[in-house]
Amino acid sequence: MDTTQRGHAELVIASNRGPVERRTDADGRVAAHRGSGGLIAVLGPALASHGGVWVAAALTDEDRATARELRAQGRLDVVDLPEGPIGVRLIDFDPADFAGFYRTVSTELLWFLQHHLSPGGTPMTFDAELRAHWDAYRRVNDAFATACAEAAAPGSTVLLQDYHLTLAARRLRELRPDLRSAHCTMTPWADPSHFARLPDDVQRELVNGLLGADLVCFLVPRWAEAFMSCCERLGLRVDRARQVVCGPDGRWSRVRCFPVGVDAASLRSRAAAPDVVEHERRLRALVGDAQLVVRVDRMEPSKNIERGLEAYARFLEQHPERHGRVVHFVLAYASRGEVAAYRDLAARVESLAAGINQRFGTDRWQPIVLETRNDFGRGLAAMALADVMVVNPVRDGMNLVAKEAAVLSRRDLALVLSRHTGAVDDLAEGCAVVDPFDIQELANAIAEGLALPAAERAVRLERLRKGAVALPPEQWLKEVLAALAP
Repeated sequence: MDTTQRGHAELVIASNRGPVERRTDADGRVAAHRGSGGLIAVLGPALASHGGVWVAAALTDEDRATARELRAQGRLDVVDLPEGPIGVRLIDFDPADFAGFYRTVSTELLWFLQHHLSPGGTPMTFDAELRAHWDAYRRVNDAFATACAEAAAPGSTVLLQDYHLTLAARRLRELRPDLRSAHCTMTPWADPSHFARLPDDVQRELVNGLLGADLVCFLVPRWAEAFMSCCERLGLRVDRARQVVCGPDGRWSRVRCFPVGVDAASLRSRAAAPDVVEHERRLRALVGDAQLVVRVDRMEPSKNIERGLEAYARFLEQHPERHGRVVHFVLAYASRGEVAAYRDLAARVESLAAGINQRFGTDRWQPIVLETRNDFGRGLAAMALADVMVVNPVRDGMNLVAKEAAVLSRRDLALVLSRHTGAVDDLAEGCAVVDPFDIQELANAIAEGLALPAAERAVRLERLRKGAVALPPEQWLKEVLAALAP
């Protein structure tokens, strides 16, 4: 890949977080580590297979130093993923602007809104301070649009990702009307009643920003329908038969759904790596003959970790015969520690897990093993060995962990899945679907999953695997690009 060229990429992908982050390791060397989250799992393999440039924010001090050095040299970065090399353009933002863009608007406002949550339990007030942060959000979106415009070849394609970049498509169209663009929302979209909590002008700016794209993509029909309903409520013309919305400039944007799956071959290859094998060995030694209940999540409010732990505690109350014969491995890795709601959640989860261990544990058995360090390989090992996998978010765009676990399972896992995930559309026939707010229902599903006969487990897992791989990342990208064709 030629890293000296600008403006020559036939495909540009833009997201807040890039495919890797540079950090200084314990030995003092700067190393690139795989970025966390489902977006990387989808777009990394897809872009590596297709070729192109990824535009992202520089998130660490090491990232920022790299961004400044390469910018001065007029070069792109190149990172090597297992699927192949990717060209990366890192943007070094003003710290105050980035804080307003990321922490306040993207995380505390838009993330919570789309998941029907309120940070701190109360809706945010759009006062002068929040308006100033909204201005920073605009500036960062403009910078992303500019970077994409610089990287893209004439007539090429740009894919903008998620709630961080809702305004970028409109600005990109102003800068480069020759480009084809799509905006892909990887989270849910808020129902109109929740979206209406925003001021009218902010609602319009968000929706009109997305409609700057030729194609507005969601993961499942529920989220696309919610978006079109919000557009209708704002007085925009919506043609559901054609699945299009007319923006303020009189141009129609298409609204489509692409329910992404996982690449089974790539995932299994990664799971065979030495670090995963070692994690499996350690986990087997830790669990022994006990059955294993697993969850793998970021430590964030929509994942509903507390109710999951409370349900496991209720299961232990109601099934004393299982004491000493089951272990709940909880990999809930730290996320967004700069946000108070996330720090508070992490403290509550740790306290809750410790309380359950104190209440039910013995000298020879701890019912919960809580791990909060992010380690992709450890998560793969846990999913491979799970007897029951718990995925119970209050809302989720897709939740690829549910699909990854189905592909990797070596014990014919029983999947317990929230009805409010996007993944349930593909996996419902092979799992126990639960209300994420019903602790007793979740406790019952854990018990039933552990007791499920081997033959039934095998049948259900086969159904799960068919749904999990229905649209792997490379095919997902091809279908998005095909839908963008004139």
